[in-house]
Amino acid sequence: MKKQIALSLALLAGLVMGATSANAAEIKATGNWQVDAGFVNKNYFSGDTGSNKTVSIDQRVRTTFQFIANENLRGVFETQVGIQSWGNGDFAVGNRGQANDGTDDISLRKAYIDFNWPGTKYRFLVGKQSLSLPAAFGGGSAILDDHMSAAAAIVPVTDNIALVGGYARLTDDDGPNVNPNDYNNGTSADAAFLYSNLKFSGFEFNPFFMYAYAGANSGASGLGGFAVPGLTSAQSSAKAYWAGTAFTMTALDPFKVVADINYGKADYSTGNAERSGWLFDLAVDYTGLSMMTPSVFFAYSSGENSNDSKSDRMPVVGAQNWAIGSFWMQGGDTLTDNYTDPSGNLGFWAAGLSLKDIKLIDKLTHTFNVIYFQGTNDKDSGVVTAGNYGTLLTDKDSLVEVDLNSQYQIYEELSLGLELGYIFADFDKGVWAGAGSNSELNENAYKATFMLKYSF
Repeated sequence: MKKQIALSLALLAGLVMGATSANAAEIKATGNWQVDAGFVNKNYFSGDTGSNKTVSIDQRVRTTFQFIANENLRGVFETQVGIQSWGNGDFAVGNRGQANDGTDDISLRKAYIDFNWPGTKYRFLVGKQSLSLPAAFGGGSAILDDHMSAAAAIVPVTDNIALVGGYARLTDDDGPNVNPNDYNNGTSADAAFLYSNLKFSGFEFNPFFMYAYAGANSGASGLGGFAVPGLTSAQSSAKAYWAGTAFTMTALDPFKVVADINYGKADYSTGNAERSGWLFDLAVDYTGLSMMTPSVFFAYSSGENSNDSKSDRMPVVGAQNWAIGSFWMQGGDTLTDNYTDPSGNLGFWAAGLSLKDIKLIDKLTHTFNVIYFQGTNDKDSGVVTAGNYGTLLTDKDSLVEVDLNSQYQIYEELSLGLELGYIFADFDKGVWAGAGSNSELNENAYKATFMLKYSF
């Protein structure tokens, strides 16, 4: 199968290089190729006596092809090689791209059809694509912001109002290659969503609603499909819904105000199990300076109480980009920060200051963050386990994060970046020792990573 994928990519590259006027579609290639070299010390994440210090060089090659028939019809195909470390897999000496050697790492990120219905502005996207619920702060939705198989429609109503809705098959392992003796019953998880874009002079609202159903085996281990860890529970089906809104105000120029309110609830078929919670964030930017954009922000998410049968954290489907800061929540641009996991971090409040887009030297920009995190999870709740040490904060834990991220534009398409981060960690040793973790590793964390990025 991997040999077939590699052959398909080679043929596709030939089409891009040799496209002529006889082709039915115009072919456009874009991409993001990145190499990182960095040192990261996250000792406080470790639950044993080992070290969590890493020095590595990582690489990722992400390429997108658009097959454009006309302004109303196109197909999109995106692949990714990596993320892998130099010296491993495809990036190791002696590997010549042999198929079935266990090291090939070519993945399909997107493959969808994008078209307008004839004679209208109604737009449809069908296939594996990127989907996100509305979000004004944090880089993306904390509920749904991921790649998935879906059918979505964008329907303009007026010049100021548009509706977006659709259906997504989140996971399903009930396919032709599944062993009948495996969990091939109730392995699918599905979602339906609807939101609106309401844009007026100086204001924008994006209210949304989403419903999801996850089968009893959609969270089972050993299946080919991906589970939904922030929603599913092994051997228990789930019904869930989310509602909220994103808000942006620019009417008070040079001040810009953004905010989000998210609420979600999931009911499970086993016993009285339930998971529900909410998230609120607010940020105010001052845009009147040419050399930087100062921003102050606050966020609060509900945390667990001591009742083990009911979770008080918001259920999450999949959110690859939502984060505050660029270190503890893995919200940076480095490849090791590529995927965030709000379902593991929820249960905190945070307040911080950012100085964004600092421009003092031509082609060189900086962003500076200082953030205080405090947990809202009860120290006696059932989620305080050794495996969550360093990721989840109880009401006895706090962190102070300081980031300085810089980028120099070598060419218009090529940039060199440096991300520096430091975390002053204050985990309650008594709480985490009682949960079975080695809380003596309550050390501060730091990172320094260089990034070379080619975007075309």
